[in-house]
Amino acid sequence: MPISRGVIVVLAAILLCVPGAALAQATTTTIPQNGTGVSKQPPVPLGSGTTATTPAPPPASTGVGGPASAPAAAGNELPNTGADPRLLLALGAALTLLGVGLRLQTADADLY
Repeated sequence: MPISRGVIVVLAAILLCVPGAALAQATTTTIPQNGTGVSKQPPVPLGSGTTATTPAPPPASTGVGGPASAPAAAGNELPNTGADPRLLLALGAALTLLGVGLRLQTADADLY
């Protein structure tokens, strides 16, 4: 009795949706069940959330090139790291156009 193609497609889709087994995960734990050898003290003191912190000292000058090369970020802003996306876009477009131009120059005119 032949199986229809639709049934095979549905079964394949169902099998692809089923999560696979994680072989690296273990069900065992390193902490014993009875708690022997486990510390009851937290690694840091738990306060009311208002601790006095001292501000970090300003970065020292490197001597070469004046003050520190990157100014510190103000407030909650992250420092500007990475490349400019416009530069990456222009480089990608230039490489694509270079490839298209090379392909057009080396294309065989008899094929078209």
